[in-house]
Amino acid sequence: MRVIAANRSTGHGQMRKDVREFIRRLQSAGLTVESTPGHYHVLRDGKPLRKQNGMPFTLPFSPDTIRWRRTAVVELRKLGIDL
Repeated sequence: MRVIAANRSTGHGQMRKDVREFIRRLQSAGLTVESTPGHYHVLRDGKPLRKQNGMPFTLPFSPDTIRWRRTAVVELRKLGIDL
């Protein structure tokens, strides 16, 4: 799969390394990551991946902590996606 416009800056000219690595893990699971203002949207087969509650699955654009990643992994496991 591919990352769409994922070369957004964190204010220093490049995406945070931990975000890039997590996006690569999502891609290896067959998902696409699309950059939008404020968040990354995760797509499966061109459609937004949805959590169990129906909300679209998103990643923060410039996270300050690693807690977002743990939460994302738990949500993905609920959907049957193991990274």
